[in-house]
Amino acid sequence: MKHFLFFIFIFTLYNCDLYGQSVIQSYKKETNVISKSKIALELWEYYSRYHLDSLNSIGLDLLESQQKPIDPFCKAVAYRLLGCYDVRYGEINKGLKLLESSKSIFLNLGDEKLISEAYNEIGIAYLLLGDHETARLHFEHSLSHGRNSEIKAMSYMAEINLAKTELKAGEIALSQMLTEHYIRQAIDDQKHESVANAYSFLGQIAIDKNQMKRAEYCFTKQLESSMLCDAPFIKTRAINNQAILAFIRSEYEKSIHLFLEVLEQRKLQGFQLYTCEAFMNVANFYFETADMINGALYIDSCLVLAEQHHLLLAQIEAIELSIEFDETPKLKNKLALLRQKRKQLIDQNNNKRKSLTVKKNKAENSTHYIMLSLLIIPILLWWLYTKD
Repeated sequence: MKHFLFFIFIFTLYNCDLYGQSVIQSYKKETNVISKSKIALELWEYYSRYHLDSLNSIGLDLLESQQKPIDPFCKAVAYRLLGCYDVRYGEINKGLKLLESSKSIFLNLGDEKLISEAYNEIGIAYLLLGDHETARLHFEHSLSHGRNSEIKAMSYMAEINLAKTELKAGEIALSQMLTEHYIRQAIDDQKHESVANAYSFLGQIAIDKNQMKRAEYCFTKQLESSMLCDAPFIKTRAINNQAILAFIRSEYEKSIHLFLEVLEQRKLQGFQLYTCEAFMNVANFYFETADMINGALYIDSCLVLAEQHHLLLAQIEAIELSIEFDETPKLKNKLALLRQKRKQLIDQNNNKRKSLTVKKNKAENSTHYIMLSLLIIPILLWWLYTKD
């Protein structure tokens, strides 16, 4: 059961509409670097959920698109994208350095919304590292700056992450209280996706405590909230949790019916990462019920899709799932090759970033020399003129 993916998103608050492609086109067409960076912030919300590799591509593109010394706002946005990519890709300490740099720039710029988001992202990184105290501190800073923002939702955005931190720290009652407070605020603000995700989180807590009636209630509330969202993938997320609950209750016919429904919906919605996860959930169902043939078939389908769309982490996760039920040398070798490929990609990315940093430093130094020359030459000419 532990292998099923709950599709819980507790890291960001925003509703993610199906506008991704239009925003991407706007980004590509935009020539003004400030406007381009603002669009990149929209893409940050989109890509952090649906295609991590694009976070890295957009971040590097932002840095590369500027010939002159980089604008602080653009630099902060680029560092946020690159830092989030690193954190979500498992390079947490490397990502933290970029996120801290981004936060420092946003602090100087004084935008409370961006500052609140920056603290929230850093809190996520520390939460993933298991440093609950530092994570808690950053989420509290995020809430503090969020309350100073003109956007009401920022005043409670990080509270759900604070709730997860308290859960990880063993403070279950406090975690539930924070989540319920978050739900009340999100309901008042008509943030239906946020409400649905929070009920999903409470449902998972209930499952961990073996409170199945409570879990059923939470997942039902999640489904009800998802019906108020414009985006159908929110409803699909709720159905997925219903499938998991049915499996735990040994209602296998109902469970596989719901898992297959989720898979078909994911295919129609077109988010390939989630489709891969849906394939893995179906595969895991069959593995757990000793149907190794069907389990392997769905893993193969997941791998084909993940390879087509360059979703390397999904490929690795699918192979890892298979190995837990079938430790054949062929699978182990394939996993080793994929992990090696991931390491090579990380190394290539690091080299590209270093190269880009060197180029930017040279460009900035050249500009400084030119400015210094423009300052010194008139002084030198004046000195030569007055010398006689």
